[in-house]
Amino acid sequence: MKKHEIDEKIAEISKSVLSYCMSRTKNQYDAEDLSQDILLELTRSLTNLRDDKAFYGFMWTVADNVYRRWYKKKMSRMESEIPENLADAENAFDALEENEDIYLMRRELAFLAGKYRKATVLYYMENRSCAEISEILDISENMVKYLLFKARKILKEGMIMTRNYGEQSYNPKKLNILYMGEGPNRFSEILDTNLIRMNIIWACYNDSLREEEIALQIGISLPYIENDIATLTGAGLLMREGGRYRTNIVIFTEEARAEMNAKAEAVQTEIAEKIKAFIAENIEKVREIGFFGSDMSENSIRWLISVMLLKEAYGEAQEKLAVWENPPKTAFGEEAYVYAEENRNPIEARFNTCTIDGGWFCSDIIMKFMDWLPNKNGHHSDFYNKPNFVRVYEKLARGIAPENNEFEMQIVAELIKRGYAYKSDGKICVSMPVFTKAQHRKMIELLLPVVQEISALDIKTVDEIEAVLKNHTPTHLKKQVRNICAISIFDTCVGVPAKMLHNEGYLSDDWHTHEIATSYVILK
Repeated sequence: MKKHEIDEKIAEISKSVLSYCMSRTKNQYDAEDLSQDILLELTRSLTNLRDDKAFYGFMWTVADNVYRRWYKKKMSRMESEIPENLADAENAFDALEENEDIYLMRRELAFLAGKYRKATVLYYMENRSCAEISEILDISENMVKYLLFKARKILKEGMIMTRNYGEQSYNPKKLNILYMGEGPNRFSEILDTNLIRMNIIWACYNDSLREEEIALQIGISLPYIENDIATLTGAGLLMREGGRYRTNIVIFTEEARAEMNAKAEAVQTEIAEKIKAFIAENIEKVREIGFFGSDMSENSIRWLISVMLLKEAYGEAQEKLAVWENPPKTAFGEEAYVYAEENRNPIEARFNTCTIDGGWFCSDIIMKFMDWLPNKNGHHSDFYNKPNFVRVYEKLARGIAPENNEFEMQIVAELIKRGYAYKSDGKICVSMPVFTKAQHRKMIELLLPVVQEISALDIKTVDEIEAVLKNHTPTHLKKQVRNICAISIFDTCVGVPAKMLHNEGYLSDDWHTHEIATSYVILK
């Protein structure tokens, strides 16, 4: 049957169906509720009816089947009734004022999904007619009636439930979004300090939940979190399957991280010892390369060698693991890995990393940053997406005086203020070490044997922590674990060994005023 024919038939038989239901139920509300279920089932099923002559026989068969299911369900549980005169009350809550179920009614409204809640509030709380609601919600009057009947059914069922708030309602989790890939980390801004969004992600990690179940788990009424759920879904941090939501990123829980750290500790110690042994044997060979800054203080040269060994080894490990051969695309279209960590202390990670290729800005400079977070001296964000700063810094790195104009002199003043440059004997010098291409090649050749040894340890660590993390990861996310572990060893095999060297005093935060020890420049 066609849609207009179905609508006509439904209108024609509605009174007959209601009479059928009245004869089988105890009150008007049950009859209306049952009749609506029958009419809805008929609307769904009639599209498959090919012979119009069979309509009435088909109708009563459907009615009997729906009634049997309804009766069986009704008999299987105790009913907690919503008063029949609820729609006639001046205020729906006033009608329940002396009813012991008032609290339950209010509670269930907080868990009613948006489309049902809007219709219910407009009809019962604001005394709007079905025609008015139809116009406000831009839906048909039949749909309004369906939503109201369905809402009453959901409310009735909910009122007889025992609802227990989840642990997150009183013990919220804190998550930090971690990001490695193209462009800015847009996800950090989405979560930022928003505990509600963090806990929605956590609630759906091991369980696939409906919206009202999420609300119950985190202890916040559904109207207040619907936009957050939509935002997280749009950003790809949640995925929706039917009416349920699941977290779409791997989370390093505290428990998983503790096990992973225990697995990695021996390797981390070995990496730190290899760095110290290399520096003891080769520090003078490094200085002999003659790059600008090769005469820097003992502490600064140790930092430079350490970060270059760690960064190069990490890059080689990622290349061997083929991490970037087919990276995932985010909801924003960028190639990047996105994951989260429970109760992460950003300072514990110690390092950020970034390479800025001046070629993006018509400049012949490459800037390699390993931001040591406890020290404010040197951070890639001071140059990221700032082409004018990069171009002026290239001039200074090449020993070229800046243009004597207000624009460049303001940039130079800012670079001096932030510690990237300083005045010496009437010249402006840079604080970051500067390599020519040839000097950088010599440096890499000197580092290569130990880089390869550390890289092998990095890969070994990935194998070990992958096995741990898979035991803590939901099935639908396990395929992400290998590459996420490969990305995460930036903290495990770069940040932690550096922290070990720092904690024992081998590397100090007491940097020389004019020396940035963890970043460097390569002139093309």
